[in-house]
Amino acid sequence: MMRETAEARVERLVVEYAVTVPVARPLDPGLSLRDDLAIESLSLVSLTLRLADELGISVDDLDLELGEVKTINDLVRVAHALSRVTDGEITARRAIQ
Repeated sequence: MMRETAEARVERLVVEYAVTVPVARPLDPGLSLRDDLAIESLSLVSLTLRLADELGISVDDLDLELGEVKTINDLVRVAHALSRVTDGEITARRAIQ
């Protein structure tokens, strides 16, 4: 089974949480989560928690500054950062075993 890319995962979740969703796909990475997609602050927190959960990460241990996440591209960067944490944990577990 092919692994979902960070961009595809973010787009899927953004479409689920957005109040206003453009028809064109893929979504423009420069779209504002708040202004263009009408995702409110609490929904962004929920979306980020879902993203982390899907990647098997506890965001409690991470130093994420969600106030800096303004566009789809910013959220993709968060997804990549979370993926690196996941990949690092898997690598560390393999080294221990």
